[in-house]
Amino acid sequence: MFQVRVTQQDVKARLNVTDPMLYLKINDPEVQISSQPVQLEIHQPAAELTIDNYPSNYSRGIKNNVDFDRDNARKGMKTVYAAIGKIASEGVMLSKIENKGNPLAQLAKASMDPTPLEINIASVAEPTIKVTPHAAEVRVVSGRLNISLNQGTVDGELQRGTVDLTMLQYPQVNYRYVDSNVDIQI
Repeated sequence: MFQVRVTQQDVKARLNVTDPMLYLKINDPEVQISSQPVQLEIHQPAAELTIDNYPSNYSRGIKNNVDFDRDNARKGMKTVYAAIGKIASEGVMLSKIENKGNPLAQLAKASMDPTPLEINIASVAEPTIKVTPHAAEVRVVSGRLNISLNQGTVDGELQRGTVDLTMLQYPQVNYRYVDSNVDIQI
């Protein structure tokens, strides 16, 4: 009888596998914010102060040339009127000499009497003070806000994996025909 015998030898292989690696380098995104604040500039010129001491000086006797001349003219007129009045009153007294009086003695006695001293107390006038304020100048310088975005980056490096196949045993198929008369092996 005719028979076919098949024997097979499986393949034997060794696999050496290196896993792939993905290296990532990540730079984070950055937001940079810088600001310049609002500025408020205020400028106010100094106020003008005017002080007029004329009334105060005049009441204390410190006078300018015009006032000094005017006051001296008044005093001169007053002195002249007083002298005229005195001469007139002395003339009236001397006219009484005929009445058998002693008018010369009376005149001498009257001229020897001390004149009464006059003291005047008066307040000093206030100086005139005038203040002229100036308006404030206000200027607003607007601020700034600067925003800068630095995008992040992702750098990737792929290290490929490897598969090494080493054959330890190759596959083999054996056919054998067996008959009572024939023995063939292929």
